[in-house]
Amino acid sequence: MRVYRPKLYAALWLLGMLGLAWLSLQNLKRDWLETGFLALLPQAEQRPEVANAIDRHNQAVNRKVVWLVGAANAGQASALAETVKTGLAASGLFADLTLQISQQQYRQSYQQLFAYRYQLLDSRTRQSLQQDPQRLVQENLETLYSPLGQLQAANLERDPLLLFSRYFAAQNPLQLNIEHDAVVVHDGPRAWALLIGELPDRDLKLDKLEQLLSLNQTLQHQARQQGGELLATGLPLFTAYGAHSAQQEISTIGIGSTLGVVLLLWLTFRSPRPLLLCCLAVASGLLAAWSLSLQIFPKLHIMTLVFGSSLIGVVVDYALHFFCDGLGLPHWTPRRGLSYVLPGIGFGLLTSLLGYAGLGFSPFPGLREMAVFSALGLVVSWLTVVMLFPVLLARFQPQHQFGMLSLAGYWQRSWPERLNRHRLSLSAAFAVLLIGGLSQLQAQDDVRLLQSAPTAITAADAEIRRLLPIGRDNQFFLVTGANPSEWYQNEQRLLSALAPLREQAKLRQYDAISRHWPDPAQQAADYRLLQTGVYRPDFLQGYMRNLGFEQLAIDNEIRSFAAAAGQTLSLDDWLASANANLRQQWLGCNAEACRSIVSLTGISDLAPLEALAELPGVTWVDHVSQLSELFQRYRQRVTLLLAGVCGLILSILIYRLGWRHGLKVMAVPVLAMLTALATLGWLGELFTLFNLFALLLVLEVAVDYAVFFRMAAASADTIGKRDTTTLAVALSAFTTLLGYGLLATSSTAIVHAFGVTLAAGVGSAFLLAPLIGFNAKPAER
Repeated sequence: MRVYRPKLYAALWLLGMLGLAWLSLQNLKRDWLETGFLALLPQAEQRPEVANAIDRHNQAVNRKVVWLVGAANAGQASALAETVKTGLAASGLFADLTLQISQQQYRQSYQQLFAYRYQLLDSRTRQSLQQDPQRLVQENLETLYSPLGQLQAANLERDPLLLFSRYFAAQNPLQLNIEHDAVVVHDGPRAWALLIGELPDRDLKLDKLEQLLSLNQTLQHQARQQGGELLATGLPLFTAYGAHSAQQEISTIGIGSTLGVVLLLWLTFRSPRPLLLCCLAVASGLLAAWSLSLQIFPKLHIMTLVFGSSLIGVVVDYALHFFCDGLGLPHWTPRRGLSYVLPGIGFGLLTSLLGYAGLGFSPFPGLREMAVFSALGLVVSWLTVVMLFPVLLARFQPQHQFGMLSLAGYWQRSWPERLNRHRLSLSAAFAVLLIGGLSQLQAQDDVRLLQSAPTAITAADAEIRRLLPIGRDNQFFLVTGANPSEWYQNEQRLLSALAPLREQAKLRQYDAISRHWPDPAQQAADYRLLQTGVYRPDFLQGYMRNLGFEQLAIDNEIRSFAAAAGQTLSLDDWLASANANLRQQWLGCNAEACRSIVSLTGISDLAPLEALAELPGVTWVDHVSQLSELFQRYRQRVTLLLAGVCGLILSILIYRLGWRHGLKVMAVPVLAMLTALATLGWLGELFTLFNLFALLLVLEVAVDYAVFFRMAAASADTIGKRDTTTLAVALSAFTTLLGYGLLATSSTAIVHAFGVTLAAGVGSAFLLAPLIGFNAKPAER
C-alpha cells in the first residue's frame, strides 16, 4: 500500500462508529419495525385511480379479524361468543367488536330510507312489476300466508305492498339469520355465532401482534373447555403468525450462526483476539446496516432482519482471510497481511455490491430493503477489517500449532488428486446432475408464496369462508364514468353480466353501490312503474280490500304515494344509511370521473370475469396476479442482471489474469450457481426471484474463493499460501453455511428455498475452488 496509516484509519473508524451509535439511539425512539405482509409488496403498476381502488379495497380487510364461535345450538353459541367478546375487549387491542346487531342502527337506517320507499325497488320486484303486476300481488299473498307471514304482517299497515320490506331485505343478499340478536350460521347440528373485531390501526407493533396471537390461542382453549369451538381468520392474524415465526427464525439463525462462528474460530486460533475481532466486524456491520437503513427507509420489515441476521456468516469472511494469511509465518505483520488480502476481499466486496445494486432498483420494497441492508452491512464490515484490524493485530503471534491448518492443507492436496484420478466418471456424473436437475426446475412467481401460515389458521380460514361467504376475494372491478349518470349505467351493465355468472356458479356473490341505490333517473322510472302498475287506484283498492284494509287506510296510502312524486334519494344520503363495507366501495367523483368498486366473493372461474373488462368503463383488477406478473418480469430481469454481472466480472478477471486464468476462475461461480439450481430441481424446491438473490450471493463468495486460490497459486510460497487460503475458505464456507444455510430451516417456503440455494451453491464453490491452480508452478507477480 502506498499510504499506510493504521492509527489514522482506526481513529476515523471510531468516529464513524460513534456517529452510528448516536443514530441508533435516535432510531430507538421511533416506531421502526414493519410486520405487515403487504409492506413487502410494491404499489400496483397501474394508473393512480387503480392504486387508490386497491388501497380502498384492502382497507376493508386489513384491520378486521373474524371469529365464528360454534356450539350445539344458537343460544349456546351466542352465549359463548359473548364470553369471547369480553376477553377480546379486555385486551384493549380492538377499536370495535361487533356481536349483537344494533337494533337502534337498524331502525335508524330503516327510517332514513322509508320516506323514499316508492323510489326504491329491488331488482326482483322491478322485474315482477315489468312482467306482470299481478305476479307481485300473488307473491305477497304467498308470503303472508306462509309460516313467515306473521313477521311481514306487522309491516302491512305502513307498507301494504311490502315494497320497502322487499327492498330492505335485498340489502342483506346473504340472508343471514339473526338469533339472540347475533348473526348465527347453522351447519348441520352445530350453530356458529359471528364476531367481528376491528383494530385501531393497520400497523400493529410486534408486542401487540404477539398479544393478539396469544389471546386467540387462549380463547380457543377456553372455548374447547366449555364444549365449543372457536375459528378465527383475518390478515392481522396471518401477520401475527408470520411475525412470530420470523422472530423465532431470527433467534435461531442469529444464535446458531454466532455459536458456530465462535466454535470454529476458537478451534482454529485458540486465542480470544481473533474471536473478538470477528465479533466486532459482525457487530459493526449489523449496527451500520440497521441504523443507516433507517435513514433511507421509514421502517424495516421483520423479514429484512431475518435475512440480515444471516449476514453474520458472510461479513466474517473478510476477517478470516486476514487472520489466516499470517498463520505459520514467523515474520508476518498486519501491513504485509493487508497488502496480500486487500485485492481479494476488495474484489469480493465489489461483486457483492454489483449484485445488490441490481436488487436495489427492484420495485419490491422488501427486496430493496434487503439489498440496502446487506450492502451497508458488508461495506462497514469490510471497512472495519481494513481500517481497524491493522492496529488491533499489531504484534499478534499465535502461540500454538495450527492443527486446523494442517488438516486444511491435507484436504486441499488430497481432494483435487482424488478428483483427478476419477475425472471422467465424475465429470459424467456431474453433467447428469446438472442436466437432470435443471430440466426439472420450474419457476414459480405466485406472490402469495411470500407468506406462509400454519395449517391450523389456513384450515380455519377455509372453514369460515365455507360457512360464511362474506370474505372478499382479492379480485374486483373498478367502474368509472365521466359523470354520475354514465358511471351508474356502466355499473348496471356490469351487474347484468355478473348475474348469469353467479347462476352458473362462476362466483358466489357480488356487491355494488348501484345494486342497492338507484340513480335519480331509475328512481323516477321506478315511481312511474308503480304508478302505472300496482298503484293504479282500482288495482290498489282491490288489493288492499282483499287484505281487510279500511277505506281510510287505502286513501292515506294513495295520498302518500301522490305526495312522493318527484322526490329523489341522493347518493350521499343513501351512503349515510349504508353499512361500512358499501361505503368503502364508493370512491367518489372528481373533475375527471366518478368511480366505484364492485366486490366479488367465492370466485371459481376467473376467465369469464376477466372478459367483462371489455365493457365500457370497467377495469378488471387482480392485485395478486398483477404482483405475480411483476414478480415474473423482475425474475427475468434479475436473471439478465445476473448474467450481466457475470460478464462484467469475467471482463475484470480477464483484464487482470488473462484469458486462460480468467476463464478458470469464472468457471467456479458459474458451476456453483448451476449446481444450486440443479439441486432445487432435484429436490422440487421453489424457484423464485429470491433464489436469484441467493445466486448473487453464491456468485460473490465463489468468486472470492476462486480469486484467493488463484492468488495463492501465483504466490512465491505457493504451498504455504494454498494451505492458509484453504483454511480461510473452509472457515468462510462453514460460517456462510451456518449463516445463510440456516435459512433452510425456515417455515416460510420462499425463505427455506433461499437457504437451500445458498447451501448448495456455497458448498459447491468450496469443493470447486481448490481446483484453481492445483499443481501450478509458482509464478512471479
